[in-house]
Amino acid sequence: MDTESEKTILIVEDEESLAALHAHHLQDEYEARVAFTGGEALVELTSEIDLVLLDRRMPGMSGDELLEHIDDWESDCQVIMVTAVDPDMDIIDMPCEGYLTKPVSKEELLTAVEQAFLIDQYEDLVFEYYETRKKYATLSSEFAPSELDDERYHDLEARIDELEDEINETLDEFPDTELSEAFRGIHRTDAEADD
Repeated sequence: MDTESEKTILIVEDEESLAALHAHHLQDEYEARVAFTGGEALVELTSEIDLVLLDRRMPGMSGDELLEHIDDWESDCQVIMVTAVDPDMDIIDMPCEGYLTKPVSKEELLTAVEQAFLIDQYEDLVFEYYETRKKYATLSSEFAPSELDDERYHDLEARIDELEDEINETLDEFPDTELSEAFRGIHRTDAEADD
């Protein structure tokens, strides 16, 4: 995974030993911070936080309530629920990027975190790709081919190729190949529609 800067993860877990274990699992690749209550988590939630690992059942403010606050905050922060509560249909409406049921192994935790960051990276690349393709399509339809012999236009074409490569490289890194193939299918379908 491309980690130009260290990602910061906030672990919100009322069981101190479990929070410490999760922090230990993450410490080699990420900066891990811990909050034992929803109130502590609200204090810790800053723009520096890239992802929250959130328990649903906590005394005081529940994980579900904290999740609403995070969603209202409209940050780029992602959330993975890590909880003993078995998933039910209510998770459909939860604004979270993943749901892990305890007990969670180190491998499961790291895979979920890595995948969440890769999905975020993928979304950023796809957004830039479509913005670039729109500019390319606009210029291509407005000018005759002979008028498009401009360095900026050629740079735009090169950036489209670079973005396609970066998108595919990001998808190659996905730990979940089924999800990777689903994203590839969406991207292929949209790219074919543009042509």
